[in-house]
Amino acid sequence: MYATDTILKFGFPLRVLGGARFRLSFLFPVAMIAIIWRLDDLLLGLLATAILLFSVLIHELAHLLVARSTGGEMDEILLWPLGGLEEPYGRGYLHDHFQTMLAGPATNLLLALSCMMTLSAVEVSPLLSPFSGLDVAGGEPLTTTAWRMAFLINWVLFVVNLLPVTPFDGGVLVRTYLSTRFSEGESRDLMIRLGLVLGMFGILAGFVFDISGLVAMSAFVMVIHLHENMRWYEFVSEPDEFSEFHISEKHGGANGEFFEDESDLSDDPAESADVSEDWRLGSEEQRLRQEREERRREEEQVDDILQKLHLSGRGSLSSLELQILNRVSDKYRNRRQHN
Repeated sequence: MYATDTILKFGFPLRVLGGARFRLSFLFPVAMIAIIWRLDDLLLGLLATAILLFSVLIHELAHLLVARSTGGEMDEILLWPLGGLEEPYGRGYLHDHFQTMLAGPATNLLLALSCMMTLSAVEVSPLLSPFSGLDVAGGEPLTTTAWRMAFLINWVLFVVNLLPVTPFDGGVLVRTYLSTRFSEGESRDLMIRLGLVLGMFGILAGFVFDISGLVAMSAFVMVIHLHENMRWYEFVSEPDEFSEFHISEKHGGANGEFFEDESDLSDDPAESADVSEDWRLGSEEQRLRQEREERRREEEQVDDILQKLHLSGRGSLSSLELQILNRVSDKYRNRRQHN
């Protein structure tokens, strides 16, 4: 496990519920302090935090229920202020995975609509913008404030989890779909680029419109995708012998002695075109080599996990090993289903 994994997924154990181990992310106490500071009232801040925790818990329980009903698994659930950081393991069918991932946002939408029925249009309309914030008027009954808090929190959870970036549910769905159309490397690269672009855009928009919540959320998205990018770079950054050989053969060696004689430089367009074509073929060969290496490592990991499963049973597997096993299974089953 990477050190950054430990930081991002550090949490406090809660209890086992529905066969899944629940943990509370360290970001929840941070969010609680921010909410109390924002509302400038200890009681209202604790009330808002309790509603947020309840809403996130219901969100993840909906994932768990639908995952189990479709043959999937959720062994560990890490609650953070905008949902969960552990992805459900599906059984490999795309429609089942979509149902599982949409169950959480759909539950928050239903809760938001239920809260809206207790409020007037005047009380609801200022809360329709997810980052509008909550203004508590003097003399407002505590029950009305609680209903407004519950509506805003569940509305935010619904909207934010539809964003097409991980770790949000919408991002997991986009990545699942891409994995059925492209290779693992291409899908991962697209998701990392999308996450970095939207994270940077969110940070800039948050500063421009003075929305601290958007800045915090976008910064977390940026950190996650920068971390994912570093892991992916380490995975594919092995020296490529073919490229070194190709350059040395064409341009005079691998020790930096290029074009020692000016006669080596050719003005022939046909020869230049041949060199360009050779370079393109070399890049394509490098990409194919990386994909083959990725598949080989994946198969070795799965072989080790299956051997451990055979010898010691499923209980001996860590959550990371279960995630690898189920992710590989999902990928191959999805490909067979769409071929």
